[in-house]
Amino acid sequence: MAKKGKSKKNPAKPKREPKPYNVTAATRLKGGKLKNRYKIVGKLTTLSPLHIGDGLRQRDENRVPIPRGETQAPEFSTVATDYKGVPYLPGSTLKGNLRNWLTQLFSADAFKGRNIAAANNGARATDLQRIYEDLKARNNIDDAYAQINAIEFLFGSALNEGKLEFWDAPMDTPPPAPETGATAFCGYSVRRGTTIVTSVAIDPETGTAAKNKLYNIEVVPPGATFTITISGQNLGPADLGMVLFALNGFKSTIFPVTLGAMGGVGFGRCAFQLTSLHLLDEKNFDAWLKDAVANDHAGYTKLEALSKAELDRELNDFKDRFKQMLASPIPTPQTDEPAEEITT
Repeated sequence: MAKKGKSKKNPAKPKREPKPYNVTAATRLKGGKLKNRYKIVGKLTTLSPLHIGDGLRQRDENRVPIPRGETQAPEFSTVATDYKGVPYLPGSTLKGNLRNWLTQLFSADAFKGRNIAAANNGARATDLQRIYEDLKARNNIDDAYAQINAIEFLFGSALNEGKLEFWDAPMDTPPPAPETGATAFCGYSVRRGTTIVTSVAIDPETGTAAKNKLYNIEVVPPGATFTITISGQNLGPADLGMVLFALNGFKSTIFPVTLGAMGGVGFGRCAFQLTSLHLLDEKNFDAWLKDAVANDHAGYTKLEALSKAELDRELNDFKDRFKQMLASPIPTPQTDEPAEEITT
Protein backbone atom coordinates (compact mmCIF):
# COMPACT_ATOMS: atom_id res chain seq x y z
CA MET A 1 0.00 0.00 0.00
CA ALA A 2 1.45 3.28 -0.96
CA LYS A 3 2.16 5.73 1.80
CA LYS A 4 -0.18 8.61 2.04
CA GLY A 5 1.75 11.77 1.87
CA LYS A 6 0.61 15.12 3.09
CA SER A 7 -1.60 16.71 0.53
CA LYS A 8 -0.36 19.98 -0.72
CA LYS A 9 -2.96 22.62 -1.03
CA ASN A 10 -2.79 24.64 -4.15
CA PRO A 11 -2.24 28.26 -3.26
CA ALA A 12 -5.21 30.44 -4.05
CA LYS A 13 -4.81 32.25 -7.32
CA PRO A 14 -4.78 36.00 -6.92
CA LYS A 15 -7.93 37.68 -8.15
CA ARG A 16 -7.42 39.06 -11.64
CA GLU A 17 -8.33 42.66 -12.02
CA PRO A 18 -9.96 43.58 -15.33
CA LYS A 19 -7.34 44.83 -17.75
CA PRO A 20 -7.98 48.15 -19.44
CA TYR A 21 -6.82 46.82 -22.79
CA ASN A 22 -5.73 43.37 -23.92
CA VAL A 23 -2.45 43.43 -25.81
CA THR A 24 -2.19 39.78 -26.84
CA ALA A 25 -2.25 39.06 -30.56
CA ALA A 26 -4.91 36.34 -30.11
CA THR A 27 -7.71 38.74 -29.30
CA ARG A 28 -6.57 42.05 -30.72
CA LEU A 29 -6.08 41.19 -34.37
CA LYS A 30 -8.84 41.20 -36.93
CA GLY A 31 -7.79 37.97 -38.59
CA GLY A 32 -7.29 34.55 -37.11
CA LYS A 33 -9.71 33.15 -34.56
CA LEU A 34 -13.16 34.71 -34.74
CA LYS A 35 -14.25 35.99 -31.34
CA ASN A 36 -17.05 38.31 -32.42
CA ARG A 37 -18.27 40.63 -35.10
CA TYR A 38 -20.16 43.85 -34.44
CA LYS A 39 -22.20 46.08 -36.71
CA ILE A 40 -22.90 49.67 -35.64
CA VAL A 41 -25.68 51.50 -37.49
CA GLY A 42 -26.54 55.15 -37.04
CA LYS A 43 -27.89 58.29 -38.66
CA LEU A 44 -25.68 61.22 -39.58
CA THR A 45 -27.56 64.47 -40.20
CA THR A 46 -25.87 67.52 -41.72
CA LEU A 47 -26.04 70.67 -39.61
CA SER A 48 -24.11 72.86 -42.04
CA PRO A 49 -23.17 72.65 -45.74
CA LEU A 50 -21.12 69.54 -46.57
CA HIS A 51 -18.69 69.34 -49.49
CA ILE A 52 -16.89 66.06 -50.12
CA GLY A 53 -15.55 66.64 -53.59
CA ASP A 54 -14.92 64.25 -56.45
CA GLY A 55 -12.19 66.43 -57.98
CA LEU A 56 -14.36 67.45 -60.94
CA ARG A 57 -15.89 70.72 -62.11
CA GLN A 58 -18.86 71.43 -64.34
CA ARG A 59 -20.95 74.26 -65.75
CA ASP A 60 -24.74 74.49 -65.52
CA GLU A 61 -26.34 77.83 -66.25
CA ASN A 62 -29.53 76.63 -64.60
CA ARG A 63 -27.66 76.40 -61.32
CA VAL A 64 -25.04 79.14 -61.69
CA PRO A 65 -26.31 81.80 -64.15
CA ILE A 66 -24.11 83.36 -66.80
CA PRO A 67 -22.77 86.63 -65.37
CA ARG A 68 -23.54 89.85 -67.20
CA GLY A 69 -20.99 90.48 -69.93
CA GLU A 70 -19.82 86.83 -70.00
CA THR A 71 -20.54 84.12 -72.57
CA GLN A 72 -20.63 81.06 -70.34
CA ALA A 73 -21.61 80.08 -66.84
CA PRO A 74 -18.90 79.83 -64.18
CA GLU A 75 -17.67 76.38 -63.19
CA PHE A 76 -18.40 74.84 -59.80
CA SER A 77 -16.70 72.01 -57.93
CA THR A 78 -18.98 68.98 -57.65
CA VAL A 79 -19.59 66.58 -54.76
CA ALA A 80 -18.90 62.85 -54.83
CA THR A 81 -21.94 60.86 -56.00
CA ASP A 82 -22.77 57.18 -56.36
CA TYR A 83 -23.84 55.37 -59.54
CA LYS A 84 -27.33 56.88 -59.19
CA GLY A 85 -25.97 60.40 -59.13
CA VAL A 86 -26.87 60.78 -55.44
CA PRO A 87 -24.32 62.35 -53.05
CA TYR A 88 -22.74 59.84 -50.69
CA LEU A 89 -20.36 59.78 -47.77
CA PRO A 90 -17.34 57.60 -48.62
CA GLY A 91 -16.44 55.18 -45.87
CA SER A 92 -12.80 56.20 -46.24
CA THR A 93 -13.73 59.82 -45.46
CA LEU A 94 -15.54 58.88 -42.25
CA LYS A 95 -12.73 56.54 -41.23
CA GLY A 96 -9.99 59.09 -41.89
CA ASN A 97 -11.71 61.93 -40.07
CA LEU A 98 -12.55 59.84 -37.00
CA ARG A 99 -9.02 58.46 -36.85
CA ASN A 100 -7.49 61.93 -37.21
CA TRP A 101 -9.77 63.32 -34.49
CA LEU A 102 -8.85 60.53 -32.06
CA THR A 103 -5.15 60.81 -32.89
CA GLN A 104 -5.08 64.56 -32.27
CA LEU A 105 -6.88 64.09 -28.99
CA PHE A 106 -5.00 61.13 -27.54
CA SER A 107 -1.48 61.92 -28.76
CA ALA A 108 -1.49 64.89 -26.36
CA ASP A 109 0.98 64.94 -23.47
CA ALA A 110 -1.78 64.11 -20.97
CA PHE A 111 -2.11 60.61 -22.47
CA LYS A 112 1.58 59.74 -22.92
CA GLY A 113 2.54 56.34 -21.57
CA ARG A 114 -0.88 54.82 -22.19
CA ASN A 115 -0.16 53.72 -25.77
CA ILE A 116 -3.48 54.97 -27.12
CA ALA A 117 -2.26 57.05 -30.06
CA ALA A 118 0.86 58.42 -31.70
CA ALA A 119 1.28 61.35 -34.04
CA ASN A 120 1.00 60.12 -37.62
CA ASN A 121 4.32 61.44 -38.90
CA GLY A 122 7.70 60.34 -40.19
CA ALA A 123 8.95 59.44 -36.74
CA ARG A 124 6.08 57.01 -36.24
CA ALA A 125 6.71 55.46 -39.66
CA THR A 126 10.33 54.89 -38.61
CA ASP A 127 9.15 53.27 -35.37
CA LEU A 128 6.84 50.89 -37.23
CA GLN A 129 9.66 49.91 -39.60
CA ARG A 130 11.92 49.19 -36.61
CA ILE A 131 9.21 47.07 -34.98
CA TYR A 132 8.78 45.15 -38.23
CA GLU A 133 12.52 44.45 -38.56
CA ASP A 134 12.66 43.33 -34.94
CA LEU A 135 9.66 41.05 -35.51
CA LYS A 136 11.40 39.38 -38.46
CA ALA A 137 14.58 38.88 -36.44
CA ARG A 138 13.04 37.52 -33.23
CA ASN A 139 9.61 36.32 -34.38
CA ASN A 140 8.03 37.55 -31.16
CA ILE A 141 4.62 38.68 -32.32
CA ASP A 142 3.22 39.55 -28.89
CA ASP A 143 6.16 41.82 -28.13
CA ALA A 144 5.80 43.51 -31.53
CA TYR A 145 2.08 44.10 -31.23
CA ALA A 146 2.46 45.46 -27.70
CA GLN A 147 4.21 48.43 -29.30
CA ILE A 148 1.27 49.24 -31.57
CA ASN A 149 -1.19 51.65 -30.04
CA ALA A 150 -4.93 51.20 -29.58
CA ILE A 151 -5.92 53.44 -32.50
CA GLU A 152 -3.57 51.60 -34.85
CA PHE A 153 -5.15 48.29 -33.86
CA LEU A 154 -8.59 49.67 -34.66
CA PHE A 155 -7.82 51.63 -37.83
CA GLY A 156 -4.75 49.80 -39.14
CA SER A 157 -1.04 50.48 -39.54
CA ALA A 158 1.89 49.34 -41.65
CA LEU A 159 2.05 46.21 -39.46
CA ASN A 160 -1.59 45.19 -39.16
CA GLU A 161 -4.98 45.39 -40.78
CA GLY A 162 -7.46 47.55 -38.90
CA LYS A 163 -10.34 45.82 -37.14
CA LEU A 164 -12.92 48.35 -38.33
CA GLU A 165 -14.66 48.55 -41.71
CA PHE A 166 -16.47 51.73 -42.76
CA TRP A 167 -19.18 51.32 -45.39
CA ASP A 168 -20.05 53.91 -48.01
CA ALA A 169 -23.24 55.78 -47.06
CA PRO A 170 -25.52 57.21 -49.78
CA MET A 171 -27.74 60.12 -48.84
CA ASP A 172 -31.09 58.76 -47.58
CA THR A 173 -33.50 61.50 -48.60
CA PRO A 174 -32.55 64.90 -50.04
CA PRO A 175 -33.55 67.87 -47.88
CA PRO A 176 -36.67 69.68 -49.08
CA ALA A 177 -36.16 72.20 -51.87
CA PRO A 178 -35.92 75.86 -50.85
CA GLU A 179 -39.05 77.94 -51.09
CA THR A 180 -40.12 79.11 -54.55
CA GLY A 181 -38.04 82.06 -55.64
CA ALA A 182 -34.95 80.98 -53.79
CA THR A 183 -34.29 77.86 -55.88
CA ALA A 184 -32.52 79.64 -58.72
CA PHE A 185 -30.55 81.81 -56.29
CA CYS A 186 -28.98 78.88 -54.45
CA GLY A 187 -28.70 76.57 -57.47
CA TYR A 188 -30.78 73.78 -55.95
CA SER A 189 -30.82 70.50 -57.91
CA VAL A 190 -33.91 68.37 -57.35
CA ARG A 191 -32.21 65.31 -58.81
CA ARG A 192 -29.06 65.57 -56.69
CA GLY A 193 -30.52 67.30 -53.64
CA THR A 194 -27.64 69.79 -53.51
CA THR A 195 -27.15 73.55 -53.62
CA ILE A 196 -24.37 75.88 -54.78
CA VAL A 197 -22.35 78.04 -52.42
CA THR A 198 -20.37 80.99 -53.75
CA SER A 199 -17.32 82.19 -51.88
CA VAL A 200 -14.19 84.20 -52.47
CA ALA A 201 -10.54 83.44 -51.89
CA ILE A 202 -8.69 85.50 -49.27
CA ASP A 203 -5.42 87.20 -50.11
CA PRO A 204 -2.95 85.92 -47.47
CA GLU A 205 -0.98 89.18 -47.51
CA THR A 206 -3.85 91.63 -47.11
CA GLY A 207 -6.39 89.40 -45.39
CA THR A 208 -9.06 90.73 -47.73
CA ALA A 209 -10.94 89.25 -50.68
CA ALA A 210 -8.60 88.43 -53.55
CA LYS A 211 -9.37 90.09 -56.88
CA ASN A 212 -11.09 87.88 -59.47
CA LYS A 213 -11.01 84.86 -57.13
CA LEU A 214 -14.72 84.13 -56.82
CA TYR A 215 -15.44 80.39 -56.80
CA ASN A 216 -18.48 78.12 -56.54
CA ILE A 217 -18.84 74.75 -54.86
CA GLU A 218 -21.67 72.25 -54.76
CA VAL A 219 -22.73 71.24 -51.23
CA VAL A 220 -25.15 68.94 -49.48
CA PRO A 221 -27.30 71.38 -47.50
CA PRO A 222 -28.24 71.11 -43.81
CA GLY A 223 -30.94 68.55 -43.06
CA ALA A 224 -29.64 65.72 -45.25
CA THR A 225 -29.30 62.30 -43.59
CA PHE A 226 -26.90 59.43 -44.21
CA THR A 227 -27.21 55.92 -42.76
CA ILE A 228 -23.70 54.97 -41.72
CA THR A 229 -22.57 51.43 -40.97
CA ILE A 230 -19.36 50.45 -39.21
CA SER A 231 -18.49 46.79 -38.74
CA GLY A 232 -15.68 45.38 -36.67
CA GLN A 233 -14.18 42.01 -35.91
CA ASN A 234 -12.68 40.73 -32.65
CA LEU A 235 -13.56 43.91 -30.80
CA GLY A 236 -13.28 44.22 -27.04
CA PRO A 237 -15.39 46.49 -24.83
CA ALA A 238 -12.72 49.21 -24.84
CA ASP A 239 -12.61 49.07 -28.65
CA LEU A 240 -16.34 49.67 -28.90
CA GLY A 241 -16.08 52.40 -26.29
CA MET A 242 -13.49 54.22 -28.37
CA VAL A 243 -15.56 53.97 -31.58
CA LEU A 244 -18.69 55.29 -29.86
CA PHE A 245 -16.64 58.03 -28.20
CA ALA A 246 -15.38 59.14 -31.62
CA LEU A 247 -18.90 59.14 -33.08
CA ASN A 248 -20.07 61.26 -30.17
CA GLY A 249 -17.34 63.70 -31.18
CA PHE A 250 -19.77 65.08 -33.75
CA LYS A 251 -21.68 66.57 -30.81
CA SER A 252 -18.71 68.46 -29.39
CA THR A 253 -18.95 72.25 -29.42
CA ILE A 254 -15.26 72.72 -28.53
CA PHE A 255 -13.45 70.22 -30.76
CA PRO A 256 -16.03 68.63 -33.08
CA VAL A 257 -15.52 65.96 -35.69
CA THR A 258 -16.12 67.57 -39.09
CA LEU A 259 -16.27 66.11 -42.60
CA GLY A 260 -15.20 67.41 -45.98
CA ALA A 261 -13.80 70.76 -47.05
CA MET A 262 -13.94 74.19 -45.41
CA GLY A 263 -14.31 72.91 -41.87
CA GLY A 264 -12.54 76.04 -40.68
CA VAL A 265 -15.51 78.18 -41.69
CA GLY A 266 -18.13 75.88 -40.21
CA PHE A 267 -18.78 73.46 -43.06
CA GLY A 268 -19.07 69.72 -42.45
CA ARG A 269 -20.82 69.84 -39.05
CA CYS A 270 -23.08 66.85 -38.41
CA ALA A 271 -25.14 65.21 -35.68
CA PHE A 272 -24.89 61.46 -34.98
CA GLN A 273 -27.60 59.22 -33.55
CA LEU A 274 -26.98 55.53 -32.82
CA THR A 275 -29.91 53.48 -34.13
CA SER A 276 -28.87 49.84 -33.60
CA LEU A 277 -26.05 47.55 -32.57
CA HIS A 278 -25.72 44.01 -33.95
CA LEU A 279 -23.50 41.23 -32.60
CA LEU A 280 -22.35 37.85 -33.92
CA ASP A 281 -20.50 35.64 -31.42
CA GLU A 282 -20.36 32.05 -30.18
CA LYS A 283 -23.82 32.38 -28.63
CA ASN A 284 -25.71 32.99 -31.86
CA PHE A 285 -23.26 31.79 -34.51
CA ASP A 286 -24.89 28.39 -35.08
CA ALA A 287 -28.37 29.89 -35.45
CA TRP A 288 -27.04 32.54 -37.83
CA LEU A 289 -25.25 29.92 -39.95
CA LYS A 290 -28.29 27.62 -40.15
CA ASP A 291 -30.48 30.54 -41.19
CA ALA A 292 -27.94 31.54 -43.83
CA VAL A 293 -27.98 28.03 -45.34
CA ALA A 294 -31.76 27.63 -45.14
CA ASN A 295 -32.60 31.05 -46.58
CA ASP A 296 -29.68 31.47 -48.97
CA HIS A 297 -28.22 34.64 -47.45
CA ALA A 298 -24.77 35.57 -46.30
CA GLY A 299 -23.13 38.46 -44.53
CA TYR A 300 -24.38 40.29 -41.48
CA THR A 301 -27.56 41.99 -42.68
CA LYS A 302 -29.66 39.26 -41.07
CA LEU A 303 -28.23 39.72 -37.61
CA GLU A 304 -30.88 40.84 -35.18
CA ALA A 305 -30.25 44.08 -33.34
CA LEU A 306 -29.69 43.97 -29.60
CA SER A 307 -32.76 44.75 -27.50
CA LYS A 308 -33.02 48.06 -25.68
CA ALA A 309 -31.99 46.43 -22.39
CA GLU A 310 -29.07 44.58 -24.03
CA LEU A 311 -27.96 47.74 -25.84
CA ASP A 312 -27.99 49.82 -22.65
CA ARG A 313 -26.03 47.13 -20.81
CA GLU A 314 -23.44 46.89 -23.61
CA LEU A 315 -23.08 50.66 -23.88
CA ASN A 316 -22.46 51.00 -20.15
CA ASP A 317 -19.85 48.22 -20.32
CA PHE A 318 -18.14 49.88 -23.31
CA LYS A 319 -17.99 53.20 -21.49
CA ASP A 320 -16.64 51.67 -18.28
CA ARG A 321 -13.90 49.72 -20.06
CA PHE A 322 -12.95 52.71 -22.16
CA LYS A 323 -12.62 54.81 -18.99
CA GLN A 324 -10.38 52.11 -17.52
CA MET A 325 -8.20 52.22 -20.60
CA LEU A 326 -7.79 55.99 -20.26
CA ALA A 327 -7.09 55.77 -16.54
CA SER A 328 -4.35 53.13 -16.56
CA PRO A 329 -1.21 52.58 -18.63
CA ILE A 330 -1.41 49.59 -20.93
CA PRO A 331 0.62 46.70 -19.50
CA THR A 332 3.46 44.96 -21.28
CA PRO A 333 2.75 41.68 -23.12
CA GLN A 334 1.13 39.15 -20.82
CA THR A 335 -0.29 35.66 -20.79
CA ASP A 336 -4.02 35.66 -21.30
CA GLU A 337 -6.76 33.23 -22.07
CA PRO A 338 -6.95 32.57 -25.81
CA ALA A 339 -9.95 33.83 -27.68
CA GLU A 340 -12.75 31.34 -28.06
CA GLU A 341 -12.63 29.98 -31.59
CA ILE A 342 -15.90 29.57 -33.45
CA THR A 343 -15.98 26.31 -35.35
CA THR A 344 -18.62 24.81 -37.58
